[in-house]
Amino acid sequence: MSGARLLAAFAASLLAAALCAGLARAQTPPAEADAAEFVGAAAETTVGTTMSATDRMLAQVTIGGAGPYPFIVDTAAERSVISRELADELGLAPAGRARLLSMTSSRDAAMVHIPDVSFAPGQTRTLQAFALNGRHVGASGVLGIDALRGQRVVLDFEAGEMRVGPAPRNSERFGPNDIVVRARSRYGQLVLIDSTAEGEPVDVVVDSGLQVSLGNEALRRLLVSRRNQFQQIELVSITGEAFSADYTRVDNLRIGGVAILGMPIAFADAYFFRRMQLTRRPALMLGMDALQAFRRVAVDFPNRRAHFVLPEGVARARR
Repeated sequence: MSGARLLAAFAASLLAAALCAGLARAQTPPAEADAAEFVGAAAETTVGTTMSATDRMLAQVTIGGAGPYPFIVDTAAERSVISRELADELGLAPAGRARLLSMTSSRDAAMVHIPDVSFAPGQTRTLQAFALNGRHVGASGVLGIDALRGQRVVLDFEAGEMRVGPAPRNSERFGPNDIVVRARSRYGQLVLIDSTAEGEPVDVVVDSGLQVSLGNEALRRLLVSRRNQFQQIELVSITGEAFSADYTRVDNLRIGGVAILGMPIAFADAYFFRRMQLTRRPALMLGMDALQAFRRVAVDFPNRRAHFVLPEGVARARR
């Protein structure tokens, strides 16, 4: 088993223990409860999906009628990616070069023109995507925000499927296990607000393309001040660059009305945080190790909010 798989297994075991001890719904203030409206799902389309060996959700994508090919669903990647091998096989035309943002750096990379991309019935689009080594991508490609923008993306872990669709204007009130977290938009990504780590404000990005949740240097310093114990691990970015990270857990993370106690997290000086200007205060990229703790997670790009559905039978968090 690779180091990445061992890390994922370790994270999963820690998170399972954390759930038993403390995934909970905090008491929602009346004003927030009145505003907790949910976009109706009437126009949603179910996307054929599977789970990868690294516990990421894979959408089945066709290109020009060929395929389907498994693409990682990444709610935080600015641009989509296709493996260089698949791009060559399909004879995709070059589309110049653009700035590629990875975990460790920002550099120019080759792009290709992908016509007639479809991952939901009746929906076809054209993408300009980065062409990268498929061995590092871990799939045939990555569906980024450029493919998902303007839609509400529902990752339904309970049903094992993804649903996408426009954000309808009709709304309905949430049930007792539903939490809505407001967000602000930055470079096309949603940064959740009303979140804290160890009682301190923290910016949160829902990153379904990330295997292990990742915090910035400011969050690491906060946990050092709380005398957390760290271990050194190595991670590999989508471009194949290896980088070191500290690994520990956050004893008390609250995202909107959700409290997760003892959540495992890695810390690294990732270029992503600088690009997003998320360096002055603690920030966190919430990866699949944490997202799968919920029954469903929805990222609503048009309405700038995220929706978490808690497992049945969880206790309410105490303030």
